Amino acid sequence: MFQIDRNSKTLLVDQIRNAIIARIESFQWVQGGRLPSVRALARQLGVSIFTVSSAYEDLVAQHIIESRPGAGYFILACSSVGPLKDTDTLAPPSGEHSGFLFRALDPAQFDIPVSSGYLPPAWLADAVPASVTGRLIRNTLSCGTPAPAAGSQDLRAVIARKLREVHIDASSSQIVVTMGATHGFALLRNMLLSPGDYLLVEDPSYLLLQLKLIKDRDFKIITVPRLDDGPDLAAMEAMLIKYRPKLFLTQTLVHNPVGGSTSPAKGFKLLSLSRQYDFHIIEDDTFGALASRQTLRLASLDGLDRTFYISSFSKVLSPALRLGYVAAPPAFVERLVEQKMYNLLCGSAIDETIVTYTLESGRYQRHLDALGQRVMQERSRAREWLGAAGVVFDEHGADGLFLWGRLPEQVNIPNLVEQAHQAGILLAPGSLFSNTGEYDQYIRFNVGYCNHPGFKRFLRTHIGLAHLRVVEGQSDVIDPVERPAVTV
Repeated sequence: MFQIDRNSKTLLVDQIRNAIIARIESFQWVQGGRLPSVRALARQLGVSIFTVSSAYEDLVAQHIIESRPGAGYFILACSSVGPLKDTDTLAPPSGEHSGFLFRALDPAQFDIPVSSGYLPPAWLADAVPASVTGRLIRNTLSCGTPAPAAGSQDLRAVIARKLREVHIDASSSQIVVTMGATHGFALLRNMLLSPGDYLLVEDPSYLLLQLKLIKDRDFKIITVPRLDDGPDLAAMEAMLIKYRPKLFLTQTLVHNPVGGSTSPAKGFKLLSLSRQYDFHIIEDDTFGALASRQTLRLASLDGLDRTFYISSFSKVLSPALRLGYVAAPPAFVERLVEQKMYNLLCGSAIDETIVTYTLESGRYQRHLDALGQRVMQERSRAREWLGAAGVVFDEHGADGLFLWGRLPEQVNIPNLVEQAHQAGILLAPGSLFSNTGEYDQYIRFNVGYCNHPGFKRFLRTHIGLAHLRVVEGQSDVIDPVERPAVTV
């Protein structure tokens, strides 16, 4: 066992983390092996349990080790503990929105992806049974056939059964498998909008970030404010009267990024407006499985009449599985399949086989239950310390993967984001999700990452320094004799 130096200027947490990395690099501790328990290592080193736990949390965030609830900590089989040596890297796009997504999709870019849209890998480690993955892949490859254009019949059938559990009555013939929710949205957008049509979307919204990437769009975007219980219907009706949009995009459960859910009363009114003003609705339910309280989806309220329902398994199973689906009104299914073939031809038979097996296994619901509980626990912890650090949260529903917080006015958000990037921390400013300047002082926090000790130190330091600069900036109006003392 390694030793620590109590006379060193290096923090004990950093000494422990560096010693573990050194043993992995030198193959003294093999990849896939189990680490000593937190209590055992703390006892052997003569340090507190909190110190060892913090070191382990740092290593989990760096994807060097993983936590398996009930089993302990294990060295990741594909962990990379040293810096990348290849300097011939692809530079991110210059645009604010495309640059953020480029960085967010590359795990090597950041040690602490605080504003990522994905769950930590350790939380998903047991979602897909490793014991059967190899067999499923071998069997699928040996068949030598592509996935059907609409997706495999077995997968669409099990998705239909899962939808009935949330009161959405859709047959397997109404389901089209996609390469994720974003792909499904793109197919519907291309199918339903003609040049010059208006597209209505909530503000703030993750979908706005996606739409801003479309440089040469032939449709027009208009927005409606997102409130605690759904879209602002008064403002929405005014937009409907003025612009007559063909399509409305919304997230009913655990909205990204604000976290609230649409109330059933507002859902009924929204569907009434869709019939009155003749527009269709795309309901994005990517994060609905993480809601602590299930409520009725729009697709269940109107029976997939004017609503297209989109969801994905990439968030709750693995980002490596690019698989989602659209449940559509019967009259649109054929056109949707044609649009998919035109756009992509077909999906991945391997991904479809793995997801089908996982959905049919009894462990899937247990995984979702455990995942939801963990999200809520980490959300509570994050909200408490962020609030104490000076972040203010709106009164949106306390649910879901994201916290949507406003930082103090003295904090320069662009500078904070840039300093975070230099420190290996991914932050997403509110301006990415809005067409107005109302949310420029906001940050989207992923509760799976924002409790990391390194991020806590970073944010507390930078908010504190911003406050200090404001106090010192008052020097021209404070008499030198009465100047208050400032403690750093």
